[in-house]
Amino acid sequence: MPQTFRDARCYRSMLFVPGDKLDWMLKAPKYGADALMFDLEDAVEVTRKPAARNAVATAIKELRTGSFGRFVRVNGWRTGHLLDDLNAIVIEGLDGVALAKVEDPEDIAALDRVLGELERARGLPVGGIEICGAGAETAVAMYRLYDICMASQRIKRAGAACGPTPGGDAALSLGLNNATEEGIYFGAHFVLQARAAGIVHIEGSMTGQLDDLDLVRRLAEKSKRMGATWAMAIHPSHIPIINEVFSPSQAEVNEAREIISAFAEGVARGVGAIRYKSKLLDYANVRAAMNVLKTARAAGMDVGIVPNIEIPAY
Repeated sequence: MPQTFRDARCYRSMLFVPGDKLDWMLKAPKYGADALMFDLEDAVEVTRKPAARNAVATAIKELRTGSFGRFVRVNGWRTGHLLDDLNAIVIEGLDGVALAKVEDPEDIAALDRVLGELERARGLPVGGIEICGAGAETAVAMYRLYDICMASQRIKRAGAACGPTPGGDAALSLGLNNATEEGIYFGAHFVLQARAAGIVHIEGSMTGQLDDLDLVRRLAEKSKRMGATWAMAIHPSHIPIINEVFSPSQAEVNEAREIISAFAEGVARGVGAIRYKSKLLDYANVRAAMNVLKTARAAGMDVGIVPNIEIPAY
């Protein structure tokens, strides 16, 4: 049976913003992130959560016409906060939610159903709200990542390509809190599970170090080599670096366009594999080139004139 891939809008970067700081959320678009993640979970003290929900709803309404994505990290099941979170923030302009502390596929399936009911009740497109990532913050969740991703087709993005980084819940759960490189072994497994579930938007690993911009770049570049296509950030200064790393270079765009053009000429001659710069090209190379151009377009780059080629299903 051919694998079904879960396509979605391309984001290079997603900036976390505390959900109890309305002024921060309203000014966040100026930092250039492709998407914003308003946080109602760890960034908000328990007694401030009701006010934070209202602030996030206001931010979504105020920013709903922006070209960036609008996401909210909600509190997990069994906290007593999740339903109140969803009731407040599932409104026009919301693009997705991230569920904290997921360990069971049933948590995602239940969230999917609640989102569907709210979408129907409020006249929103059913299935339009993503579930971003799978909140794999424990060893159990990381072990079950494939099953968690398969619990809902709303999940379009998942990963942590370089694995847990020091200081986070996931690293602590694995006993890696003082490790710097060892997480990459777990990251490879995350990528495998996410891709096996049909997810092509693979998240890179995020650092909690605010001022170490060299680390931000190293981690983004390593994540990209591991298959990541985007990354989150907790500070605005990280966004330009992440956007740069996850954008194709002009040379990559030019080569992708040349590959597609050369292959189109071969198809017109009735051949399905051609020689190009001492390499053999087939449909796999064309799919990769098309992905480069898709990412470039999403980043606002001009990719020029590209011939249309019908690509066989996997």
